[in-house]
Amino acid sequence: MMNRYLLIDGNNLTHAAQSAKKLTVGDTEVQAIFVFIKMMRTVIGKYPMCKPVVLWDGASWRYMSFPEYKGNRDKEHTPAYKKQTEERVSAKKQIPAIKKAMTLLGVDQVRASNMEGDDLAAIMGDLYVKRGDKVVLCSGDKDWIQLAGPSMLWFDPIKDRKVRTPEDIEAAINVKVKSFRQFVEFKALCGDSGDNIGGVGGIGDKGAQEFLDTFGSFTSFTNGCMDGTIDPKKLAKKFRDLAEDEDKQMLFSRNIWLMDLRTPKRPAPLNLTVTRGEPDLERFETFCRRLMFQSFLTDLPTWASVFPAFKMEEAA
Repeated sequence: MMNRYLLIDGNNLTHAAQSAKKLTVGDTEVQAIFVFIKMMRTVIGKYPMCKPVVLWDGASWRYMSFPEYKGNRDKEHTPAYKKQTEERVSAKKQIPAIKKAMTLLGVDQVRASNMEGDDLAAIMGDLYVKRGDKVVLCSGDKDWIQLAGPSMLWFDPIKDRKVRTPEDIEAAINVKVKSFRQFVEFKALCGDSGDNIGGVGGIGDKGAQEFLDTFGSFTSFTNGCMDGTIDPKKLAKKFRDLAEDEDKQMLFSRNIWLMDLRTPKRPAPLNLTVTRGEPDLERFETFCRRLMFQSFLTDLPTWASVFPAFKMEEAA
């Protein structure tokens, strides 16, 4: 029997929820908690046949290998960076309450101490698909797009974008590629400022698109340069530099293993924790009253019936 799973990026949706209009109980911000629960209900209602599982970040193994990962010293003294840091800190403080709400609503949650939710999505999603199941990946993080395929849909609940095939990527994020591998190479060439991963100097988004349109892949490019079918001297400077500069080639290779969620360098999960949902509508009501989430309580049984643990049986 085929099963369906909804793998949810807990940290990504928490930070998206934090950006909503500020809500407080006393001096404590609670908007991330409130909006996260609302988003979860909406997404689960959109995919009612799927079993929801929230994936949480642990410490990234990438940081252990690349200390600059997700750090940005050049911007850390700017007002915008300080504001982002404050928002991240506030969101992080609300995660324990979000986890409690998910438990009371019967939603399972998974975390490993050495990897991010991205890696768990790759591991779990591939495992489910291999055994014949279907998966929906719920995240606004474009890194998750590379995992999509015939049995694995990427859905961004924040901007209502979907990707199942490489062709879908252009409509979703305006990047034209022929394969998901090309998408990973596009990202490796451009870099990712959000994760503090620098691009291969001088290429940029437009150059990366041109590179893949012309050569297909980095391997085809380097092979062509070696066998003489590509003459580096006739290339534009940004591509000639890539052909001749070993440092840039090494930078590209480093970016691939940082960005490829299926990289063979990915370690096995450590201290994998699965927190099973413990549905309890009475305790969830108390939780909501303490945080003054009154809009959930008008007709709580009906409101909660979207969640599988509280699904109402249809009348005969």
